[in-house]
Order: sequence, then C-alpha cells, then structure tokens
Amino acid sequence: MHLLIPGALPPSSVAQELIPQVQQYCPALVQRLNTMKASTQTLQPEHTGCTVFEAVQLLQHGYAPVTNTNLGAGLAPQLAGIKASTETVWLAELCAISVGREGASFAHPSSFTITAAESDALFDAIAELWANSTISVLPLNARQWRVWLKPGVSTRSITPAAIAEMHLADWWPQEDSLRDWRRLINEIQMVWHEHPVNLARAERGEVPINSLWLFGGAPGWSPSVNATTQTTAVYEGLHTPYLQGDWAGWIAALPALSEHLSALNPATALTLTGQQRSVTLTPAQRRWWQTLWPARSQKWNLWWNLQN
Repeated sequence: MHLLIPGALPPSSVAQELIPQVQQYCPALVQRLNTMKASTQTLQPEHTGCTVFEAVQLLQHGYAPVTNTNLGAGLAPQLAGIKASTETVWLAELCAISVGREGASFAHPSSFTITAAESDALFDAIAELWANSTISVLPLNARQWRVWLKPGVSTRSITPAAIAEMHLADWWPQEDSLRDWRRLINEIQMVWHEHPVNLARAERGEVPINSLWLFGGAPGWSPSVNATTQTTAVYEGLHTPYLQGDWAGWIAALPALSEHLSALNPATALTLTGQQRSVTLTPAQRRWWQTLWPARSQKWNLWWNLQN
C-alpha cells in the first residue's frame, strides 16, 4: 500500500511558518516524519513537462519517456487510454487564457469547470474549421479532445496543470511543423470569443473557454507489471488549498489528514509532493539490536523547508 498526498510540501516561502501548524494539527503525519526514512526526488516541471504530482503518478506506473519526448508527454496516451506503441497521441485541452499587463496567463484546470453541454456547443461551433483542415479531432470528455496531426510534428510538451504555474509565452509552440495548428487555434479563438457559452459564463463570473492547449506526442503505453501489483491511493485533501495558495484552508485540512493517517497501517509508504520535488517516506529498516532502544527522531524540518 502506498499513499500519495499532493500539495503536502508547501513552497519554501511559507514552509517554515507552517511547521508549527503541522505539528499541532497533524500529529499522525509528524509521527511518520519523525520515524520514517525520507527520500527526496527533484522533478522540475520545466524538465519533466508536467507537475510533480503528475510525474510521480507516471513513474509509479512504470512509464519511461521515449526518445525526444519528456516524462509528461506520456500523460496524453494514458488519459486517452491508448496502449498501442504504434500510435502517437496528442491531446488538446479546453482552457482559459487571459492577457494582462504582465502578459498572457493560463488558468489552472482545477480552478474552473466545463460541462459536457458547453464542450459540445463549442465543438459544434468550429466543426467547419476541422472540415477544412489537415488536422482532425475527437472529443474524449468535456475537457480533452484527441488530436491527429501530420506525421513529423514535434514540440516541447507540457501539461495544462504544469503550464498554469509557468510563463505561457515561454511554452507557446513556435515550431514550423505546428504552423497549421497555430493558424487553426487563431480561428478557433475568434469563433469562441463571443460564443453564447462564454457570454453565459461571463454573466456567472466564470472564466471564458477561449483556446485549446496541445500536449503529448508520446506513443501509447501500458503500466509495467510491477506497477500493476502495487496499490496506490491518492489523498486529495490538501491539494486544492495548495494550488490556490490558501494556507489557512491548507491548515484547516490538516486534522482530516491526521485522522486518515491514523487509520492506516504504520508501514504504509507515503509520497508528498510540492512544486519542484517529491519526498517518499518508507519504514526505516532497523537491525535487531537497534530495536532495543527507541528510534532516533529524523530531522524532517531540514528537507521540509528546501527550495521548492
């Protein structure tokens, strides 16, 4: 059994201040932090092309990126359910892009919802654009559409959740092979600009769905045999306040995490994720004579406040 806790490693700018709160409101986590062995792994989104949370899940499933792709590219075939290695998978996710004084910004996918009816209406509005293009598309769900591009297309893939925490301009695809895609996106943005779906969303104070974000480019794959024999659960209680930078909400969620951990087997491994790294906690292996005295407390606050 393995428990993955996204958002459990706050940024270093606030981590030190949150340590007393963790000690007070999440004693079950502190007990594990004090007694379990910690292994830190750096997973920078600018290199992996995905968030640390996504990277850990891909690695736990045994995914290894193929040549000329990054780790995050493997998320597209996983989401599309494509396991045939002969198929290259690109996904386009409906997104909300806004332009301000500091440039364009990308709304995190968790910060807004899209209904199936909205997605269908937006898709129907651009049906003629697909008909006149070398690019084809098939909706998979309300957020994601599978895209078929011309052979030989390549770009640095980065997932929607990861680009939301980066500078959009640094990742906008500029490759010549994606010229048709960029032209199509410009046309889509014009059609959707004052679409009834977005006018209604504006009245409700919701962000407009005004573009598509392309990611993937990896072939289909299947989880490794070892990965399928391991059971991994995800505890989401800290994730939303973490993404929103709502540290009061994050603190308020700690007692529920403590209660959840108290009900687990003490030998359950934990993986905590943040912005740039993950930390996996596993039971410390002690030799027989070491069991004659209490285990030494780990100095977990040293890695807790690492640059993140």
